[in-house]
Order: sequence, then structure tokens, then C-alpha cells
Amino acid sequence: MVKEPDSYPLLMELVKYSRFPWYWVTVVIAVVMLLVLVLVAYLDGTFGELSELSFWRNFLDGPVLTIYILVAYHFVWRLWWCSVQALQSLLPIDEGDSNRVEVDVRVPNRRWEWVALLIGAVFWLSLWQPWGESWRADLIWLSVYDMVTQMMLFGLLSLLIYSSFAGNQYLNRLSRQHLNLDIFDTGMLTPVARSSLGFALAFIGGISLSLAFQTQEDLLMWNNITVWVLLVCFTVLVFFLSMWSTHSAMAKTKRRELDIVQKHLKAASREMMEQAADGGLKRTEELSSTVTAWVNYERRIKEAPEWPFTAGIIRRLAASTLAPCGCLSDKGLLSSWC
Repeated sequence: MVKEPDSYPLLMELVKYSRFPWYWVTVVIAVVMLLVLVLVAYLDGTFGELSELSFWRNFLDGPVLTIYILVAYHFVWRLWWCSVQALQSLLPIDEGDSNRVEVDVRVPNRRWEWVALLIGAVFWLSLWQPWGESWRADLIWLSVYDMVTQMMLFGLLSLLIYSSFAGNQYLNRLSRQHLNLDIFDTGMLTPVARSSLGFALAFIGGISLSLAFQTQEDLLMWNNITVWVLLVCFTVLVFFLSMWSTHSAMAKTKRRELDIVQKHLKAASREMMEQAADGGLKRTEELSSTVTAWVNYERRIKEAPEWPFTAGIIRRLAASTLAPCGCLSDKGLLSSWC
């Protein structure tokens, strides 16, 4: 049986230490980041620019996207846990015992979580190099604020990506436990598809939100394009990897059922031919009905789906991919931020 984990991913552990609900911690972080932005604007003598949209576009993207990732992280983790529970209910029963096979829930490795945070921050530093021409000596506090928030953003983004792959690894481990799957009823696997969709929507939503803070000149910068291309690749990869193990388990179950059906079909067909040769007409008719039943069952097995997602889930994913395109095509929105 899959039990509730004794320890949680890094972000969830930190929130649990605060003893406040996730959404309250997120609100507090958002308020603090906003107040710090106002403070550093005052220290740099640009307090009067708070009424200009260009000011918020330049310095608010990091905080907004950081809060978005905090919200998305909790959302996708809950979806992932629902998919774990769905696979848990399909685990085989121990022989001579009424309990299901136990598979420990392993949260992402804590050391690698810290490494992921560090890699994200270093990636942003190496890609944008804020100590170069983009550094403004006249806005030193705002420059430091922007650098810190961007490093936080990319660190959390890297952590989300690592958690996605670590969660997929665990689902793959569960799927290899000879699940008691019913190939004609894949409803129990719908949470796995929803989890995959949730991961994909989290990345697509982040891409769409980041586009809203970009000017038309920013859209053509090679470092921004690099990040978006990588995120799109991660989105596609995470969506299919999170369901591939379940697909493999469903395909294996179908092959096993087909082997059994074909074995019975061959035996019934051979017996029918022998009875026909001996002139046993009545017995031949009975065997013919049996062969027809096995053939129909074989066709049903072949038509059974091998992927846990439904048409509705695919439609939602396809519709969500249009969101970034909508942001790019909305010239009025982009020009209003310029």
C-alpha cells in the first residue's frame, strides 16, 4: 500500500514549518515582494515612476512569475498525489494476505532539490549576465532587486522541472508493479492523465504570463527565445513521459489478454475442424458460436485504448497551447506595455 509520505518536497516542507496554509504563505510572499519593490524604488529616487506602466513591466515580472510558480507547484503536486492514489488502488494483492503490495512514496531527493535551485539561478546569471551592459549604476537597488527576484524565479522554475521528472520516475515505478488493469475501463487511470495535463498547463501558463511582460523588442532577444524553446520542449516531454509508463502497462495488459484469446481461439478452431471432418454437425455449430465469440472479444481488445487520456483532456491541452499564440498576436496588449 502506498502511504502518505513522511516527508514532502522542499517547498512543501518549508511551508509546513510556517504552520500556515499554502495560500496564506503565498499571499505573504507576494505582499513582501511588492513592498520591497516600492522600498527600493524609493531608495533609488524613482518613487514617482510607480504610476508608469513601464516601471511595473520592467521590475514586476520576476515577482509575479515567482508567485505563479508557487501556486502552480502546489496545484501540480496535489494532482500528482491523486495519480499515485489511483495507481495504488490497482496494486496487486500479496499472496495469503489481504493487503496490497507496499511501495514507499519517495519524495524528490532533498540534495538534488537544492542543486536544482542552484542550477536555475546560475542558468539565469549565465544567460543574462546582469553585471554587464544591463547593469544600471543609477538604479543600483532596483538592479539588485531585479537580479535577486529573477534568480529566485529561475531557481523555482528549475525545481519545478526537477520535481516533474522525479514524480514521473515514481509513477513509472508504480506502473511496473503488475497493476490489475481493466483494459475496457480506463477510468481509474484518468487521474494520471489529469496530472500530466496539470504539469503541461503549469508550464504553458507560465510561458503565456511571461509574454505579457515583454515588449516587441524583448520577444526577439535570443536569451528569451532560448528560455521559451526550452520550456516548450519540457512541456511536451513532461506530458508524454508522465503517461508513458501507464501506456506501457496498458499495452502489456492488452498483449497478455490477446495471447490468452488467441490461444483459446486456436484451440476452438482446431476442435471445430476436427468435428467437421468427423461429421459432428451439432458439435460443430456449438464450436462455431464459440469461435465467433472469441473473435468478437479479440476485436474488442484490439480496439481498447492504450493511453489513459480522454478526448476531453486532449482538447483542453490543444486549447491551452493557443494561449501563448494569443499573447503574441495581441499587439494592442504588447504595445500598451511599451
